Amino acid sequence: MEYTKVREQLIWNLRLDFEPVGVSFVYDKSLESGLPITHRAKAKITYCQFLTAARQSRMAFYMKPEKLLCQNAWPVFNFRDLEQEADTKRHLKYLIDKDLAWEAVQQKARLKKGCKGIYIAPIDFFDKAEIKPDLLFMICTPYQAYHILNDYMGGMKKPNLSFFHTPNSAVCSGSVWAFNNNTANMTTMCAGSKTSGKTEMAYLNVFIPGKHIKPFITQQQKRIAMGEGASLLGKGSQPWPGLDVCKGCPLFKFEAV
Repeated sequence: MEYTKVREQLIWNLRLDFEPVGVSFVYDKSLESGLPITHRAKAKITYCQFLTAARQSRMAFYMKPEKLLCQNAWPVFNFRDLEQEADTKRHLKYLIDKDLAWEAVQQKARLKKGCKGIYIAPIDFFDKAEIKPDLLFMICTPYQAYHILNDYMGGMKKPNLSFFHTPNSAVCSGSVWAFNNNTANMTTMCAGSKTSGKTEMAYLNVFIPGKHIKPFITQQQKRIAMGEGASLLGKGSQPWPGLDVCKGCPLFKFEAV
């Protein structure tokens, strides 16, 4: 795949507000030297913050475990074992019930052990990387997410999708759940992705497995070639995602001049 073209297609056809980002979980330490990176974090920061720098400033990182700040993300990436007392306490403010809080922690997605680090970069950087993205990550509006997931369903021949919501860890657990289950995922922000990850309140997190980028992108290309455009509001064929008029309203009729 040419990931530069994937980037251009997504940004143009969906008018994404942020860069689509690729994420790769690196298990082979020998691959680290082949990663095109532009920046290193001076201090520990969160997974959300690494993603924010990639999607807002086109920075590319190799996030090693020792640079990860968020304690909720550590067990998700299997960088540490669960700690019942501490991890339960972190979730009590959401769920109140101790048993439920501990159960929620245990049921979060967890990456297979052995991950050496996580490569995070704008998706087009993967044209130069020696690895493929395990995930395509996008922060988008609900309407953009609607079209992304419709194209994903069309490309993957799935009539519907289910998503995985947890009390927090929206982005880290949301990423790993999509990867582990090899299917698209969508989450709201969590407290961490709102504050640290700068996920504005009108946006959603969308994750597409790396192996499914091609059928997803191909489906969008097919719809555009058929004249349906990126948006299917009303009769479709709108070049911008959403001409917000009432379907069938007799007042909204236009003719070329």
